[in-house]
Amino acid sequence: MARCATSSQTSFRVDQGHAELVQFATSPDLETQLLNSKVICVGETLWDVLPSGEFLGGAPLNVAAHLSRLGVDARLVTRIGTDTRGREALATIQAIGVSTAYVQVDDVLPTGIAQAVVDATGSATYRFPMPCAWDGITADASAVSAASGATVVFGTLAQRSAASAGAIGQLLDVATWRVFDANLRPPYDDREAALRSLRRADFVKVNEYEVAAFARWLGIAPTPAALRANLAENFGIRSLCVTEGARGSRLWHERSYVEQPAWPTEVVDTIGAGDSFLAMLIAELLHGQTPPVAMDRAARLAAYVASHPGATPHYDPGQFVR
Repeated sequence: MARCATSSQTSFRVDQGHAELVQFATSPDLETQLLNSKVICVGETLWDVLPSGEFLGGAPLNVAAHLSRLGVDARLVTRIGTDTRGREALATIQAIGVSTAYVQVDDVLPTGIAQAVVDATGSATYRFPMPCAWDGITADASAVSAASGATVVFGTLAQRSAASAGAIGQLLDVATWRVFDANLRPPYDDREAALRSLRRADFVKVNEYEVAAFARWLGIAPTPAALRANLAENFGIRSLCVTEGARGSRLWHERSYVEQPAWPTEVVDTIGAGDSFLAMLIAELLHGQTPPVAMDRAARLAAYVASHPGATPHYDPGQFVR
């Protein structure tokens, strides 16, 4: 078993030395709009095919499931097939408390799968056969209406097809707050899709490996601070969160900079841990919580998820907010 870092104290400072953080801070009007805003998670829904069985997942579904459990009005915009996996996906989505009102059904393409391989440390790598149903997501009238004035969470994987990329773009057009969870997955870690997404984003979440990828594409030093400076100067990014596994995470948000150590846990698998972290962080910020408290609670939930099999294990949300 791998063990995460043992400290649970939050390091916090007001980062007054960087003018761009103040310049791109969230305005009071936007803060008012965001409080208790509904959240639309758009992108892939797929079955993780593991040696131990098949488990429904995909970052948008995982984030929506955790947000719903945390009391946020979260909706999922995705696409599944009419096959057995599609029918089981629909039932599972309903069972975990996520609305299926915006789950589209494709009569031709199969429900997506991710063939996952988990190594000795609990980390997973994936293969994503294509085409599949979530390559054909559409921005129909109901999806556009749901996204209007909402927070929209999106990534890069579902943008591997032009159809789904176009649909995601249409939802971003009407959103109030755009959260880009990079979720780079080789071989679909496309530079153009990733940089296009940065141009649409207000809030960016990346892991340590994605920091290095963006650094290569942008021609900057492979450090979180260099990435934050570049995103602020060249993309007008409002906020950046970087997760670094056992070393913890860091957040630039409004005028704040937070360094959050990882909470101690015995890692079973890391599938969904990052999704739970993002969900808690979004939920807390939307509910008006301060960045240090939001990051601490996000780290607690991520540690819990990493210590249990599956991306959305059962838990009482109250245990992470005491």
